[in-house]
Amino acid sequence: MSKPVPALQTLPVELLYEIQSHALSESFPYACRHLYLVFKAAPPSVRAHYLIQRYLLNTTTSTLAQGPITKALRFPICTQDVLQRMLELPDCPPIRSAQPELPRRLFRSLAPPTCDKNGRPSTEWTEHDHPLPFLRYLYKHPTIPAPNPDSYDGYALTKAVYAGFVPLARFLLEHGASPACKNGLAAIIAIRRKDLALLKMLVEREDALRSGKTAKRRKLEDRMRTTPEMLKTAVKCDARDIVQYLTEKGCVPDMQTLKLLSRG
Repeated sequence: MSKPVPALQTLPVELLYEIQSHALSESFPYACRHLYLVFKAAPPSVRAHYLIQRYLLNTTTSTLAQGPITKALRFPICTQDVLQRMLELPDCPPIRSAQPELPRRLFRSLAPPTCDKNGRPSTEWTEHDHPLPFLRYLYKHPTIPAPNPDSYDGYALTKAVYAGFVPLARFLLEHGASPACKNGLAAIIAIRRKDLALLKMLVEREDALRSGKTAKRRKLEDRMRTTPEMLKTAVKCDARDIVQYLTEKGCVPDMQTLKLLSRG
């Protein structure tokens, strides 16, 4: 960052917030270290006001159709506290009935946990890991329409499967995510991971029927159809348990897959 202009350091923080509320600049908080620290410490109300004004600044037909939540979620400063404050402000635009889009930024950094020297994951994903708490807030909020879990061709579920983030994948599936997006890419990734349990979670769905203190499970229609391409991928990965599972699900191998099987 450049050396700060001395005059900026003498201005009250409230005045700097006021300047930014008029400028609505993405660059202003990064102009120097002093400004960066000031805006990094900005309270949720200041950040919420900025998000509202940025939405109102670009009220195109597309933006209006999506509503303020989709626009706000794209900004890294849009945390749970900031979004809640935004909804409480009197100048918050009306929340439309259209499903908000889940931004890629919430899932972009997801990656498989590092492994120890024995090849086992050094950490396990939990229900408290980012972005699950924020997603629970979004889907449970009484005034926010349930976000579209298949935003950007199922990006969220694909990243969850890639990272082996089972609690997140389960959450997305429970809220309507389709593993069939992008020709079943999430399932292909699960196969490449040689993760049969995760693949089954993507393909099958079950319903719990409770009777007294017992819980029975009944089979429902699968979430997606298994394909010859999935079977071919499993054969190439030498994931034999998955090959058997897909065969039992009715996958018929094509000629190339048959040749691969004959070599094995």
